[in-house]
Amino acid sequence: MVGFTLIDGMLSTYSIPDSLTFGFYGLNNAGQVVGFYQDANEISHGVIVQDGELTQFDFPGAAETEIFGVSESGLLIGDIFDADGAIHGFVGNEQFDVPGATITYADDMNAAGFLVGSYVDADGVYHGYIRHPNGGFTTFDYPGMLSNLEYLFVNAINDAGIIVFRAKAFGSLERTYIRLPNGALKELKFPGSVTTVARDIDRTGQIVGYYDALDGRRYGFIAKPLPSETVEDLSAVYSVSLPRGLNMISVPLQPEAPMTARSLSEMLGATTVIMLDEVRQEFVGWTPDAPDYGFPIEGGKGYIVNLLEPQQVTFAGTTWTNQPPAAAPASGAASNEGAWAFVVSGRLESEWSLNGYLVTAQNLRTGATMTGRVHDGYFAVATADLSRRSIVQVGDTLEVTVTDTTGEIASAQFSFTVTPDTLANAVLPVTLDGIGTPNKTLLLQNYPNPFNPETWIPYHLSDAAPVTLLIYDATGQRIRTLSLGLQAAGFYQNRSRAAYWDGRNDLGEQVSNGVYFYQLSTPSEHQMKRMVITK
Repeated sequence: MVGFTLIDGMLSTYSIPDSLTFGFYGLNNAGQVVGFYQDANEISHGVIVQDGELTQFDFPGAAETEIFGVSESGLLIGDIFDADGAIHGFVGNEQFDVPGATITYADDMNAAGFLVGSYVDADGVYHGYIRHPNGGFTTFDYPGMLSNLEYLFVNAINDAGIIVFRAKAFGSLERTYIRLPNGALKELKFPGSVTTVARDIDRTGQIVGYYDALDGRRYGFIAKPLPSETVEDLSAVYSVSLPRGLNMISVPLQPEAPMTARSLSEMLGATTVIMLDEVRQEFVGWTPDAPDYGFPIEGGKGYIVNLLEPQQVTFAGTTWTNQPPAAAPASGAASNEGAWAFVVSGRLESEWSLNGYLVTAQNLRTGATMTGRVHDGYFAVATADLSRRSIVQVGDTLEVTVTDTTGEIASAQFSFTVTPDTLANAVLPVTLDGIGTPNKTLLLQNYPNPFNPETWIPYHLSDAAPVTLLIYDATGQRIRTLSLGLQAAGFYQNRSRAAYWDGRNDLGEQVSNGVYFYQLSTPSEHQMKRMVITK
C-alpha cells in the first residue's frame, strides 16, 4: 500500500516494504505528516514525514502505536496498545485515559491545547470527549443514538472549537456530524452520496474528507462554510474579547441549540461557570467534571466564567424571545492577589446514595460560607462579590463539612488550603471520603463549655458498638454513668444525636461548680476530655 502527501501542489508518495496497511492521518502547518502502518505481523507502527524524510515512531513501552494527529508545536497524538492489548490515548510523551473508560482513542488537538477523541465506557458504549489543557474532560454524545450505537469516532477539532466526528447506529449507515462550540450538532452529507466522512477541519471551517457515491466509487471533497447571509436563523453575530481570569458575561444572542453551563464552558474554555439563583439569592457553581450539563443559559442574565487564557469569542444566533435583550458581555480580569468569585467542587465517596446531602464550605479568614446540595455524588458550592472585591486569597483555609438530608452531621471536618493554581482556576477541586462513616472513633469537646447546668457531648463512631459515657469529678471519683446502648457507626454531633448531661449525678443531685472529666468507653476505645461547670 502506498501513502501520499500533497503539500503546496507537490505530490509525494511513500511506501513501506511488506506493510499490510499504510496511511497518513494528520498534518500541521510546519509540514509534518503523521500516520501509521501495519507490518507483516499485523503490528502497528507510527510514522512521521518531515522535509520529505519518513521515520518510524513507536511510543516507549507500547506494543503498538497508531498516530492520528500532530499539533502545531509538533506533539504527536494517537493511540497505543499495551502488552495486554488495552488501548490508551497519548499526546507527546504522555499516556492518558478518560476516567471510567475501558478504551481511549485520541485523534486531534487544536492550537489552544484542547484534545479530542472517543472512548468506550464500562457498558461498551462509545462517547466523544474533549480533553482540556488543564487535564479535565468534557464528554458528548449524539442524542437519540446511544441506545443503538455501534461506534463513534472523533476526527478533528479546529482553533474555533468546531469538532467533526462520525458515528454509526446498528443497522444504519455511517454518518458524519459537525459539533459547534455551543453544543449544536449538524449532519454533514455530500449531495447524492451514500456515506460521507469528514477527516479534518481547518481554522476557517473548511472540511476535507471523502464520500462514497452510488456507483461504488470513493471521492475526496472539500466543504466550505456558507456565507453568513445564507445561514438561516443565525444571521446575527456578536464578537467579544475576554481577558484571562474572571469575567462577568451575558449571552447576547439566542443560539440555535439550547445552551447549558457545559456548552458555554466548552465554547469559552472556562474552568467554571457561576450563576445567581435569584429566588434563593445564592450563587450556583458548575465545573467541567460535573456529571450533567448544568443549568440552562438564558437571555438577559449574567454569568461568571473563569478563563485560563484570553479568548476572542463569537456568538451567533437570533434575538432572545423569552427574555429581555441580553447586555453585551462585560469582562474584568481577576486580581493577582485574590479572586472575586470562587467554587469548591468535587465528589463524595460513599457506598450509598448521598443525593440531597448539604455541603458547606467556610473561609476561616473571612467567615464567609457557601453551600450546595449533592447530586450523583458531585457538588459545587460557589461564592462571588459582584462589586469585584477579593473574597478568596492564596493561603486561605476552607473548612468543608457535610450534613445529611435531616440536617445531621455526616462527615468529619475537612480542611483545604487555597494555592496559586486553585486561585488561577477559581476552583478548588476536592474529594470527600468517609461520608456517613467516620474513619476513626473520636471523642469531641462538649458544648457549651463552660456550662451550667446542661451540656452536650459529641463523638464519632467508626464501627457499631455499645457506648458508655462516664463522668468523673476532679478527684477521679465517678459521679455519673450514661449508658447509650448499641450505637451504629456515624457522627453524633448535633444536639439531637450527641450525648446529653443535665449536670446531675447518679442520685439525681445537681453537682457543684468546678472541673469534671468525661470518658467515652467502647469495647475497643477509651478516650477522655475535660469540661467545666460555672455558676
